[in-house]
Amino acid sequence: MDSSSLQWANLGRDLLSLIAKCLDTRVDVLRFRAVCHSWRSSIPLPPKIPSPYPSLKLPFPISPNPHLHPRRRGYFLLKEYTVYAVQPLTKISDSCSTTAKTWIIKIEESKSGKVILNDPLFRFPFKNLNKNLPKVLNLLDYRVDEISKAYGLEFVQQGKAPELDFNELKSTTMIRKVVTSSNLENIGDGFAVMALHTGGKLGVWRMGDKKWNNINDNRERSHYSDIVYHKGKFYALDFTGLVVSVDPATLKLTELSPVRSFRYEYGGQTKYLLKSFGDLFRIDQYDLDDRDLCVYSSDSDDSGPVRVIVYKLDEEKRDWVQMEGLDDRVLFAGDDVSFSVLAKDFEGCKRNCVYYRDDTFSEENEDHPGFDVGIFCLEDGTSGPLSKFPGYSKIFWPPPTWLKSNPRELQRRTLPFERGFLLKKLGK
Repeated sequence: MDSSSLQWANLGRDLLSLIAKCLDTRVDVLRFRAVCHSWRSSIPLPPKIPSPYPSLKLPFPISPNPHLHPRRRGYFLLKEYTVYAVQPLTKISDSCSTTAKTWIIKIEESKSGKVILNDPLFRFPFKNLNKNLPKVLNLLDYRVDEISKAYGLEFVQQGKAPELDFNELKSTTMIRKVVTSSNLENIGDGFAVMALHTGGKLGVWRMGDKKWNNINDNRERSHYSDIVYHKGKFYALDFTGLVVSVDPATLKLTELSPVRSFRYEYGGQTKYLLKSFGDLFRIDQYDLDDRDLCVYSSDSDDSGPVRVIVYKLDEEKRDWVQMEGLDDRVLFAGDDVSFSVLAKDFEGCKRNCVYYRDDTFSEENEDHPGFDVGIFCLEDGTSGPLSKFPGYSKIFWPPPTWLKSNPRELQRRTLPFERGFLLKKLGK
């Protein structure tokens, strides 16, 4: 150990504690403790946040449902998921151009401490993924960044009632998206939850409420497609392009200036809201057919059947500005969570692009993260499935070759004091 290492190891406990308080996530604190034995002994282990949060029972149902069985009783548990980006600390040879430099995965941690793997852009879990991964990972061998949080509601049955029929399932499982005013580590009196549920309706629950507050925008026909929490307010995006904000304290609803959406006569539309480094974006995704492509695609022969338009909110004017490009940003539009990264920080992510889901990319018997994901490049308007973009196609699956462990080496290096290593169990 050189003299500089000794100096770092001898930092005072008060200074280390002050630094630890500035770290954003539990993973950051764990990796901070893992630097050396003195840092580990100076910083207490951060409390483990169980999922679902045990004392937080949300009312059921969100809105009245005439199809519910009269004996149906229960509540919702709030479930939390975390999207991580994993990178090796050792440099990957440039000759391995097909090897993923970044692996992005969404996980749910069960009560037993084991990890359930999920697609970052798909809200339903997959089966039998864990057999492709090592049972134990030494995360000190990797750079692990927490990218985003996702949430869901799990219905818990109370008492005796018949099995749920299809119409009842809509109230228990057909919840499209859930967002919260803070993560589960910072629950307080102002904690609130917004749910996008059956029929594109909105419900808000606040700490202490005995029932959900149904948000009514006084329109005859409204159908919301995405929601997000941004700078103290909930935002909801309607299929027509209308965006409203909802103050969780007062439930006051405010309309933002609408965007004049492109209207494709033959194409479908999907719309997303997304937070990115303090900015709020909306993504309009249009699925086109051959007649649309003749008019709207770029001159490149590589153009695919999707057009994506990105807008950024001008918060002072409460208006949307269409983006010609995203510079180094990479946007990921998903079912239950959308997020962004900077390409310079995560090698293997294609800059100035939007990653999106499209069922037309999936093939029969595919059942793995990213199986139906494509890329739209704002620079030239090209789009297509991940496989169309060599070097950027494996950030979700399969697990990169460098993601492996040597149990014998792990045992040697982690005894007798675990050497500050953070170990995660993978499996159901």
